Amino acid sequence: EFGSLSQEQLYSNVLVKVSVEKSHLLTKEKFSRLLNSKNLVEYVSELKETIYGQELERLMLPYTTNKLERVFRENFIETCIKIVRNSPDIVSKFLRTYLIKFEHENIKTILRAVSTGLPFDEIKKRLYLNLETFLERKEIILKAAMAIQVKLVVEVLQNTIYGPSLVLGLKKYEETGSTKYFDILLDRMFYENVGELYKNLPKNEREHAFFYVSNIVDRFNILTILRAKLLGYEPHWIRVALAHNFYNISKETIEQLLMADNFKSALEIIKKSNYAKLFDKTVIDEEKLAKVEKEFRQKILLNITKLRFGDPFNIGTPLDFIFRKEIESYNLTALSIGIEYNWKKDDISRLLI
Repeated sequence: EFGSLSQEQLYSNVLVKVSVEKSHLLTKEKFSRLLNSKNLVEYVSELKETIYGQELERLMLPYTTNKLERVFRENFIETCIKIVRNSPDIVSKFLRTYLIKFEHENIKTILRAVSTGLPFDEIKKRLYLNLETFLERKEIILKAAMAIQVKLVVEVLQNTIYGPSLVLGLKKYEETGSTKYFDILLDRMFYENVGELYKNLPKNEREHAFFYVSNIVDRFNILTILRAKLLGYEPHWIRVALAHNFYNISKETIEQLLMADNFKSALEIIKKSNYAKLFDKTVIDEEKLAKVEKEFRQKILLNITKLRFGDPFNIGTPLDFIFRKEIESYNLTALSIGIEYNWKKDDISRLLI
């Protein structure tokens, strides 16, 4: 496909779709008005005239952050599906990673819910099934949700791409009774998959996706190690949790981080890396690590804003839009939390990207 058509022809459909969807993104002025909402009823009323309005109309009172987050995420998924459908094949496989993230979430939800004995009808309500319909995996995901034991969930899914991670997770679940190992292994699988799909992009496309891929995968590895050091995990278990793709931080540096005696020692090693600027003296606990995670996202946003003024006929255009849409969804949920719990405006603003 790439050989016979020009970049302009390949990207014509998705550029039109991106242009339409971009016009629905909320403005800074809109976010300022949303921030002034006194309660969630006012907040939802302010959103009624936006792309989220139709879904919000269907919500029953009382409004909660959980209900609203569901609307924002469903909208993000539907928008992503449109972009993926209209993108050139070899690029759409990479862009699908945004959707696969939610399938991982579906599987984590099923495993947690089955382990606590939640009935099927309750589990089903929590799944993003519009995504599974698009991926043509709805039947097997629902079959997994019907299982009455965690072991049976793994049996249903063991012949899918998730099989090896779930089988390994099951061993730890049977030893500990905790589903967190499934989460760890599925997260690693996700970021390794991002790296593999990046490698499969044509060379001219890789340069437009490098900044995004390198930052999200390196971020995952660095923050996984630091969080594990805070919790006192052993190096061999932290290693199991890491993606084996390294970009702006070398494999050797990752190994040094793993073998560091404690959180403080690991932090000193990072301060000599390419990501030193993101880790200042205040990074001492989980709350500050969450701030670093936010700064990684801001860094990507800043970079894609610069790249936007160049040639639009490459993966950078749909990637830029999807990333912005994801941040909008994140910010709307953050606003919902702050408004629901009556936080001060300044405190809510600090959460926003």
